[in-house]
Amino acid sequence: MEVPGVTSNNISPGAAILFLHIHKTAGTTLHRIIEGEYNPFRIYTIFGGAIEWSINHFKQLPERRLAALQVVKGHMSFGLHEYLPQPSTYITFLRDPVERCISAYSYSKANPANPFYHRINRERLDLLAFLDLARWNQNLQCKTVAGIDRTEFRPVKLLRRSLRAGAPPSEQELDRWSNASVLEKAKENLVRHFSFVGVSDRFPEGLVLLKHLFGWRFSSYSSYRKSRGRPKTESLDPEILAAVEKRNEFDRALYDFGKRMFADTIERQDIDVEREVAAIRENAIGKQKSIFDFGGIAARAAASHLASLL
Repeated sequence: MEVPGVTSNNISPGAAILFLHIHKTAGTTLHRIIEGEYNPFRIYTIFGGAIEWSINHFKQLPERRLAALQVVKGHMSFGLHEYLPQPSTYITFLRDPVERCISAYSYSKANPANPFYHRINRERLDLLAFLDLARWNQNLQCKTVAGIDRTEFRPVKLLRRSLRAGAPPSEQELDRWSNASVLEKAKENLVRHFSFVGVSDRFPEGLVLLKHLFGWRFSSYSSYRKSRGRPKTESLDPEILAAVEKRNEFDRALYDFGKRMFADTIERQDIDVEREVAAIRENAIGKQKSIFDFGGIAARAAASHLASLL
């Protein structure tokens, strides 16, 4: 499959941006940046704690409201652009799949609001047990970019249906969303519908590209919501890491594909990315964060979230 360069020429004027936020890929930081760049009342945010409700609410918005949106963002799968009457484009960041799984496990283990928190800590589940319990996290990036709705990925539903039929669900049935055809669909979507594909380990460079692609004005940024107590990858048993890699073979292929797209984008842009990254970092170090600054960020985020409820 050919990987085209991404330039601002293939972004339609007035196109809405759909930020497909894949869990544990530095997305919270990008949320805050977007909320500083756009009118909060022209942003629709999918709520992390009520994803299904938010998506259903979005789908039922009147066309006039949808047409006014400049940004749709959050934990969603590919496909919501079909509900927008205006042109649209997607952006996302991909992450090394092993690193992403480690962060997802650490976040779930440390966050009492997470549905797996109590079981992880009560039963002292390790990373592999968590991935087998939370199967949606295996090859998550492929599923999300391919457009598989998480409401369809319900092993519990499969289990109940199979029990009624007198047999437990097979591994093949449980894992039918993790295969080569899903990977190819995800690649196709990246090429056809995404004007930007970044990689988390080169996040600042990705932000520079986003500034140029969409005319954003920010000059610095702060990192948000890092997983507490996240173990260093090199401290984990190599056999565990190999097993995590095996469970995410299609995400590995998609990540490598995304890295090539990202490198191609940088190569085609007539900008000094390293110089601009250095400037962003210097501004971040020199900028004094006041209570007012944090209040402004929080206020814009709150206004954006409130508008999404209306």
